[in-house]
Amino acid sequence: MYYKVCKRCGYSFADFKTTGLLGCPDCYKSFQAELMPTIKKIHSSTLHTGKSPAYEGMDKELLTEYKRLIAERQECALSGRFSDMAELSIRIDSLAEELKKRGLI
Repeated sequence: MYYKVCKRCGYSFADFKTTGLLGCPDCYKSFQAELMPTIKKIHSSTLHTGKSPAYEGMDKELLTEYKRLIAERQECALSGRFSDMAELSIRIDSLAEELKKRGLI
């Protein structure tokens, strides 16, 4: 039976099946198609979402607003609303300064 081999470290998918370990970071790219079903089965998703820090009160509100403004600015960029982007950038910069003062970014 033929198994893919990582070009960087020479580890094969057969090695992964035997040990449950990969040889290097490039193995994830080399074996992506084979690994995705296993990762999805274990984690219920193939996207890494991470964990949210345990911020409370005003800190949490400021971070949420900062993220919302960044997403809105990206939507403006995609739709060509450049004057709206400029206004949002000013608001984002101002909010970023406050978040930096608080040590949140």
